Amino acid sequence: MDESTARQVLLIQAFETAGSDHPLWTADDRRWATRVALEGADPAARADRFIAVRADAAVRRLAPRAAPVAHWLAHRLWHRRWAVAALLLGVVLGFVVDTVGAGHRVNLLGTGVWGLVAWNLLVYVLLVLPVPDGWLRRALSRRMLDLRGLLRGARQEPVFERVAQTWAAASAPLSLARAGVLMHLGAAGLALGVIGGLYLRGIGLDYRAGWASTFLDAAAVHQVLGALYWPAQQALHALQWLPFVVSPIALPDLAGFEALRLVGGESPAATPASSAAPWIHLQSLTLAMLVVVPRLALAALGGLRALWWSKRFPLRLEGEAYFDDLLRQQRREQARVTLLPYAQDAASPAEHEALRQWLQPLLGETLQWQVMPVRPYGSEDEVALQQSLVGRPTLLLARFDLSATPESEVHGRWLRALQTATRQAGAPKGVLVLEEGSFVQRFGQSAPERVAQRRAAWQALGGEVGMAVLSVHAGVPVEPSAAALRRQLDGAAA
Repeated sequence: MDESTARQVLLIQAFETAGSDHPLWTADDRRWATRVALEGADPAARADRFIAVRADAAVRRLAPRAAPVAHWLAHRLWHRRWAVAALLLGVVLGFVVDTVGAGHRVNLLGTGVWGLVAWNLLVYVLLVLPVPDGWLRRALSRRMLDLRGLLRGARQEPVFERVAQTWAAASAPLSLARAGVLMHLGAAGLALGVIGGLYLRGIGLDYRAGWASTFLDAAAVHQVLGALYWPAQQALHALQWLPFVVSPIALPDLAGFEALRLVGGESPAATPASSAAPWIHLQSLTLAMLVVVPRLALAALGGLRALWWSKRFPLRLEGEAYFDDLLRQQRREQARVTLLPYAQDAASPAEHEALRQWLQPLLGETLQWQVMPVRPYGSEDEVALQQSLVGRPTLLLARFDLSATPESEVHGRWLRALQTATRQAGAPKGVLVLEEGSFVQRFGQSAPERVAQRRAAWQALGGEVGMAVLSVHAGVPVEPSAAALRRQLDGAAA
């Protein structure tokens, strides 16, 4: 899908996977959007098409309710004129930089031109090395949030902040490519400005070349400059057949370099041989070869990459629980729920049926329900369990009793082993179900603080293993854990 469609998809995803519900987008709205997308949809159609149609329908309902949403979707995050501005800004900065120095002397060992070349060579090395770009991604994300007016006027809403963060993370490759275009064009413009400044100033000023060094003698300078200017000299030899290219330039001999040495800011003799014209030609050609051409090529490559990603946004649909649920609905597949009791299961079939009835409106009327045998305390061998799972579970429920004290070394280890063993089975969601009926009946009146502490301990364990905790009483989910899980499952409503 293209960039604008991906923005719609990620906007709706942020609303439907937020930690708290929002009055602008309810469970009924989510189910309505799914029904609209399913009307006339081919189960074998492309997944991205179904996701895009659903997001478009959802946005058409959501945008009139929230001005920040409409503003963000209509706001362009990239303008081509930014690339032109970066190039022109670099040219202006390069032109105003005086690389010659006082007295109109071109210092052949000066840091102006060679510092610019060295910096660009360092950048090329960093581009080919596997340098972590996490800091740049964070900087771009923060820049997007702070300067682009992302969801203007809604920064106090957590769900809108989530929209911005979701987009910043998903669009990082595209944003990095565009940032690279601006960076390369700015660097190329800077070199072009330096070249233009040298030639334009040389028209009205008499530039003279020389060198000065505390540590290098004429022989060393002859070797250093010979190596530095060798690529430009070879290019002039290769291009001498062109009418507008200057003739090949030969560097002075050792005596000539000695004559160009600056003593106290002045050369021994201001001879015609000290004219800076040939050196300006060599410096300009060096900048063109090592800075301008490579930077323009990198900018063009980055622009093509950004264009490709803007038309084929790198949005991953497979392997994401949210999109897996939606694609299951597109294929008209039945939801499968597997309940795995641990250590003890005093729940009656009626209590299991109550939980199934509660899940049915969220996962589909044709919900398939599987209750596994009780897993023994301390069990970690889940190979047989994985083989016994029916089909590809949509939801995996690990059931515990509130009367048990959660132990990270036992219960937590079993949950991690369970997640590892069932990952290949394709269970996109795992929920820790906590039956608290008997424990609350025993201590709810006499020691309510004990009940609260036990609940908090299980919640902490759920957070440790990355699983939502659903508290149930006689098989019926209780608030607020029921509302939290409902928000997660509403996106999977059939």
